[in-house]
Amino acid sequence: MTNKRVPIRKAYSVLNLSKEFAANTSMHGLKFIAQDEASLPERILWIALFLVGLLFAVIFSWNLWQNWQESPVLITIQTANYPIKEYPFPTVTICSVNKVSTRALGYWMSTDEAKNFKLDEIRRILEILSTNRVKNEEEVIRLSQLLVQADISSSNEGYEHLMDRLSPNCSEMVIHCSWEGKEEDCALLFDSEATDDGFCCSFNSIIIRRDANSMTNKKLRHARTSGVYAGLTVLLNAEIEDYNVTSSSISGFKVSIQDPKDFARTGRIGFLASPGFQIDAAVNGQTQIGDNQLRTIDLKKRLCTTTQEITLQYFEDYTGPYCQLDCLTTHFLANCFCVPYYYPVPTRLPVCNLSSYPCLEKANELVVQNSSLCECPDECTTVWYRNEISSGTFPNSVWEYPNSVLKRPEFQRLSTNHLDSYAKKNFVKLNVYLKSDSGLCYIMTERTTWTDFISAAGGLLGLGFGFSILSAAEIFYFFLVRWCYHWYHEKKQQQMVIQIRPSYPLIPGRRLIESTARQQLRRKSNRASIADRLPPTYKELNRRNQTESWNYLDQPNLIRSWVDY
Repeated sequence: MTNKRVPIRKAYSVLNLSKEFAANTSMHGLKFIAQDEASLPERILWIALFLVGLLFAVIFSWNLWQNWQESPVLITIQTANYPIKEYPFPTVTICSVNKVSTRALGYWMSTDEAKNFKLDEIRRILEILSTNRVKNEEEVIRLSQLLVQADISSSNEGYEHLMDRLSPNCSEMVIHCSWEGKEEDCALLFDSEATDDGFCCSFNSIIIRRDANSMTNKKLRHARTSGVYAGLTVLLNAEIEDYNVTSSSISGFKVSIQDPKDFARTGRIGFLASPGFQIDAAVNGQTQIGDNQLRTIDLKKRLCTTTQEITLQYFEDYTGPYCQLDCLTTHFLANCFCVPYYYPVPTRLPVCNLSSYPCLEKANELVVQNSSLCECPDECTTVWYRNEISSGTFPNSVWEYPNSVLKRPEFQRLSTNHLDSYAKKNFVKLNVYLKSDSGLCYIMTERTTWTDFISAAGGLLGLGFGFSILSAAEIFYFFLVRWCYHWYHEKKQQQMVIQIRPSYPLIPGRRLIESTARQQLRRKSNRASIADRLPPTYKELNRRNQTESWNYLDQPNLIRSWVDY
């Protein structure tokens, strides 16, 4: 008995698989490269054409990807007729440039609380508290000690109470109000609110309480229609002769119009309203609605924040202005360990004494000069109020004063001529109204989704060289599945050992061949005699199934038979 390893030809090499793939793939041009009868110039031509199509598809697909990554957000106009009833009337915040009333200061100086202060000292203290501007740090330390001696401390809201007593209040500043053409009590329309310019008078705002993070539960007003008589009209009294400490070089007021949810930044972005003029502010409301899928895009690329994506440390709801205020508060606490008295933050935060105001001024300048310290993106879903300001001289010679003005104690003794003269120097009429019954509504969505990108890139790849999902499956099948399958069977067959047990030599002698032939004839004769004794049906069946005997002279058939055996 002998053992023999049968050699097997390696028919599925990478070259053979590549040729078979090129001949059967659905991609364009490869079958012409793999044809056996193709000449060398033909192969070179089709290779060049295939590479040109591949390069075209790859370049344009890459440009599509780059545009998607650099500009992933698309803002379109959803409608130009978004009804005004869908968003509230804007907040109107009015701040007087006069921060200290001469009349109120004179009355306070006559009390026992002010007996240790000189007039110029208390004026300088009030100026620092109102404007946050410090000229001499040593002077601030000395003035701070005077406040401590008078038991006026920031820890027990002493600064807030002092400014509230000495500042012009809303009832003195806003002397006549009407809403939608009907006169209303100004005390019910306006509230005192903390702003970046101190305490001011605010209409239709959500007040942030200093004793909690939550907002007051207040029902906001909505305009029913557009026009002057469907909005807010107020008459303001500047009382220029009562000026003592001012935050600006002009006379009059600063007015800001913003979303009711925003922190009023009147000192930074407010427009001026000077005495002797009527100011008309025509407001255009614009709405932007962000899609819910925007959260999947990086914040630095979409440049706006979705609902509850950014959490503020000291305020409950996120808006851009409150984010700025939260950032300033954080820097004030980090550098000065306190915040200004008028900041609408929780009472658990320490309020700065006068001696800390130089530090507050430096910290504020640091934030202003380095805008990257406070990165506060706008909201993706928000409301904008765009103002168109116009003005004219006020009042004219025939304008009639409202009864609520004439009945005020300070004007009852004035004649008509004296009242006209006083009005031209002190009165400001402000009209705030919606310009149109509808506004623009923008919708912010993803510029390209994965479905859009795959569709566009698939079209370019198909146009360039006929690539598709099935083409990828063909590559996977030919170069991985098919190759691994044949590699496995090749290794298996190489390990097989075929055992050959020959009953006679490969080249037998003459006697052996004759003996074998006689044995075969004898077996055939025996089978025939047995078949003759069987019934006819079995005979016919046996005849059909019989195979002819081997030719004992056919040597290759003999060899093949014992190999099969």
